[in-house]
Amino acid sequence: MEQLFGAIPAVLSGLGANESIDKAVVFAAWQRCAGQLLRERISPMEFFENRLVVAVADQTWQRHLEDLSPQMLAKLNGSLGQGTVKFIEFRIDKKAVNSDLASREKADTNKDRSLKVSPSLVAAADVIADEKLREQFLSAANVYLAKQSEADS
Repeated sequence: MEQLFGAIPAVLSGLGANESIDKAVVFAAWQRCAGQLLRERISPMEFFENRLVVAVADQTWQRHLEDLSPQMLAKLNGSLGQGTVKFIEFRIDKKAVNSDLASREKADTNKDRSLKVSPSLVAAADVIADEKLREQFLSAANVYLAKQSEADS
C-alpha cells in the first residue's frame, strides 16, 4: 500500500490540476490513515483550500479527534506529500457518517462492477507498477465517482 501512495504525486502530476481528483486522493488517503475503527465512526466530507472536513457522530468523537489532529495531519501528509492538508476540521454530522458507512458497505457489495473512471485517470494510474496496487487505486477512484454520481442524482 505504501507503494500506491508513494506513486500518487507522479500520477497526479500526469493529470494536471483537478479538484475532484485531489479530493478523491485525499479521501482515499484519509480512509487508509484513519484505520478501521475510525472509518466506522467518521467520514470525510469536503476538501478545499488544503482543509479536510470530516464528519463525526458526536461531540465526544469531535473532542478526541481534535486532540489527535496533529498526529493525523502528519500521517496523512506523510502519504500525500507535505502541505497537501494543512487543517482538519471535525464537524458533528451523524447522518453523514451513517450515510457514508452505508454507501461503503454497498460499494463493497458491488466490487465486481466494471470501473467507470475516465481514460485519463486509467492512463495516469499506469505509472503504478504493481498491478494489485493500481487496481486498488482505480477501485478507490471508482467508489468516489459512484458516490459523486449518487449525490448528483
